[in-house]
Amino acid sequence: MKIRHLFGTKGFTLYFIAPEEPLTHAVELMMRYRIGSLAVMENEQLISIVTERDVMRAVHERLGDFGTLAVHEVMAPRLVTCHADESIDDAMERMFENELGRRVRHLPVLDGDRLMGIISISDIVHALLTEVRFENRLLRSYIKNWPEAEV
Repeated sequence: MKIRHLFGTKGFTLYFIAPEEPLTHAVELMMRYRIGSLAVMENEQLISIVTERDVMRAVHERLGDFGTLAVHEVMAPRLVTCHADESIDDAMERMFENELGRRVRHLPVLDGDRLMGIISISDIVHALLTEVRFENRLLRSYIKNWPEAEV
């Protein structure tokens, strides 16, 4: 299954923020829309993402001045992305094995140079579970309709 397929069920709503916006605004958007990350866009170009984990790190390290932080101060310094026509398996592997040398939970999805959206590890797990359930039904149907052995 291709990453593009996820957007058929997840939808295409893209939530983003500018790098100079206050981090508190990013938190407000993540809470309002119940999402774990935001695309950081500048001049209609993806430059990074900011995640709930980035926010928690900022709370831990800079609690005293948290209210004055801008998104660009905590967003990911390097970005790991995937392409819409890649397989879900490839995207999942990239979440665990990538050029950052650490796991990531959110992947921006590109269609050419255009940002389609951001997928999370839970989106991938849901897609894989759906696929396994479908295969399970097919196998059960196949076994149930197994032809009798000729005697």
